Amino acid sequence: MNSTLVIFFLSVQGSYIGNTEAPATEEAFDTVQFYSDERGCWRIKTYATDQDVHVWSLGKDVADLVALARSNTEKHYGDVLTEGYIIKSEEGTDGLRRELAARGLSTHLEIADSGVLFWVPEGTHYRSKSKPKQGPKSQHPRQPRRGGSK
Repeated sequence: MNSTLVIFFLSVQGSYIGNTEAPATEEAFDTVQFYSDERGCWRIKTYATDQDVHVWSLGKDVADLVALARSNTEKHYGDVLTEGYIIKSEEGTDGLRRELAARGLSTHLEIADSGVLFWVPEGTHYRSKSKPKQGPKSQHPRQPRRGGSK
């Protein structure tokens, strides 16, 4: 099964529920991810403070997932973007894990309630705990921060 996982690490750790954002630590940081397989394409946003995850379906008609992932993430998170990885495999989940390990990353993958695969740091357990106020057509702007701190 051909699959692509694009992972962007952010320099913040946030809480969608608490409407907060603080500097990331080595163990706790938000991510923006994009995933595709034969079923379609998705955008995934993780919030480290609450180990919360939001998943949006992008459908099956995404011409270039990597280009979309780069442009969308740079537009909305460019000021807090630290690093990114493009992981591709023709061998499903096991192949993705091997590619993650080859890059020195945790091989810990979670499955969202919708069945979509996403990456999380080792020792964590992310689940959807909140509902985004805006749908996928909103281009997923960053959550507002209280007090203006980053």
